[in-house]
Amino acid sequence: MAAPPTQSIQEGLRLLRHRDFARLFAARAVSAFGTGMAFVALPFAVLGVVGSENPAPVGYVVAAATSAQLGFQLFAGALADRGSRQRMMVVGDTLATVSQAIFAVVLLTGIATVPMMMGLAACMGLAFALHWPSSVGLVPLVVEREDLVPANALLSMAVNSASGMGAAVGGILAATVGAGVALALDAGTFAASGLLVWTLRPKAQPREASPGLWAELRAGWSEFTGHRWLWTIVVQFSILVMGWQATYAVIGPIVADRSLSGPSDWGYIAAGLGLGLVTGGLFAMRVRIERPMLVGTLGVLGLAILPLLLIAPAPLA
Repeated sequence: MAAPPTQSIQEGLRLLRHRDFARLFAARAVSAFGTGMAFVALPFAVLGVVGSENPAPVGYVVAAATSAQLGFQLFAGALADRGSRQRMMVVGDTLATVSQAIFAVVLLTGIATVPMMMGLAACMGLAFALHWPSSVGLVPLVVEREDLVPANALLSMAVNSASGMGAAVGGILAATVGAGVALALDAGTFAASGLLVWTLRPKAQPREASPGLWAELRAGWSEFTGHRWLWTIVVQFSILVMGWQATYAVIGPIVADRSLSGPSDWGYIAAGLGLGLVTGGLFAMRVRIERPMLVGTLGVLGLAILPLLLIAPAPLA
């Protein structure tokens, strides 16, 4: 019988005594903190270059990052399984470090242009595509099979908490010392993550006979389309994510820049999202739900509240 969710967190904390899991935990947390900072700082970095009266480039830059990530994500997952997850995560973190450091330099020196920012954002999206499948696949290589549930529960809580705190810090930094400084710190978090992952001593990655990358992708597509419940909920959440990304990464920062107090206010709002993720996660851990996908699908209706509140816009609180 599986351990109760709260017990899983306690067991996960005990896993931090183990060298490799502690380092993977630190790598995931520090990179999530940096990503939270960058996600808030990036739109204001673009607005600082083009001005809030010309917001379209914010969408171009965000779209460049998202398109690069989506375009390579599927291949990255397959390559991580066929190669070395540890090495691929280090490569992703290194690419993120370099691209964010260059992004910070061009902002701080005042030479940034929209095409330049789009190219650097695309490099960041590619880095995310390399980083995340590998980071998930590394967990079974650093903990025993029976410890996977508590390990993943603790990692999820850490990532959500770090991301929310990073968002608040990113907004404050963008408002006080500039978005370039926030992106420079983000580069440092990815450098730390890559170094921590490089020092891991994971178990040997299992190898299975494979018919080839394209054959695996075709088989995966057939399996995906063969389950109506699966592709239906993926389509639904794809539409949801498009709307949420438009709100969180483009429309919200523009509204905050024009009608609120700029990046600091949007940082607080983003931190509220992180707090909600942690609170909702704790609630979900204490309540057993018989039909979690149905409840989750209905629950995301609440995400419509934020874009509706931006119309007026509502007060910060």
